[in-house]
Amino acid sequence: MKRWITLLAATLVSTSLLTPPATAQAAMDPVKSLKAQIAGRLAVEVTESSGVSYKGHPIWSTVRRGVLRLGGSGVGAADITRTFTPSRLMRDQLDDGRWDADKVNAETGSNRSISVNGVLYRSGPLYQPVLPDGKTWALAGRSGGVSAAYGDQIINIFEPSTLKALVTTATSKKPSKYGIRKKATEYAGAMTFRQLYAVSPTFRSLIGKRSLTPVAGTKITWWLRLNDLGQALTLGTTWKVADGYVAGVFSQYPGRGLPRPLKKNVPTPRAALVATTSDLTGPLPRPSALIDSTFSIG
Repeated sequence: MKRWITLLAATLVSTSLLTPPATAQAAMDPVKSLKAQIAGRLAVEVTESSGVSYKGHPIWSTVRRGVLRLGGSGVGAADITRTFTPSRLMRDQLDDGRWDADKVNAETGSNRSISVNGVLYRSGPLYQPVLPDGKTWALAGRSGGVSAAYGDQIINIFEPSTLKALVTTATSKKPSKYGIRKKATEYAGAMTFRQLYAVSPTFRSLIGKRSLTPVAGTKITWWLRLNDLGQALTLGTTWKVADGYVAGVFSQYPGRGLPRPLKKNVPTPRAALVATTSDLTGPLPRPSALIDSTFSIG
């Protein structure tokens, strides 16, 4: 774990990842490829590392793993498990009341979110205190697949409009490889919260009813790698949260290196294990998300 935190801090403060590379032509139109992937309802594995650092020192980190099922306008369903790891610095600040200790401790366990057929479900130690006996899942309302899939990673590259904005505004582009002599293309660039808000329905849903105005000029630096089929392999993003604070996310899609579509589905929790809103013994906790830090740290 210490090794991971060190690597995350290095990623957040490093500028070497943003060195402008040579240009090259992509093997396939990425947006056209994505639309075909959505039409084919392909499954996408995801492993995601994220966190916040303060002047190069990690505050917290998260790991998210699961599967996305493409469909509809992008991500049609998702099954994601998230674990939260506070750094030693954050642990020290818990004693001073800087953070909600009960919530932090609950989020260090594995909390799972499933969004399928337009319904969102939550399970894990964060939600257990309000679940009645015999229930392990909470019905969290009607919501699309992005509600389970995003919040730490703020760029949804499985939206055609968002992917198009990235590849057409990239300031650098170069050939790359993955696996054994398989071709890929690397893109890199930057956009503001305002620009992402204009093209991404997912980002607009993450902002919700909060005012975009105070953070509209925040710059997101990103780098994206696509294979020769136009499928996403990796996505990295960083942005300034507040003075001295930097957020960063690195998403990997390991199954994209396979020569065949994944045969994974997003399950629906057993009805007998699901508690409805009227069954809960209190308000359903809202899971933290990296985007929230942009509005709460200062």
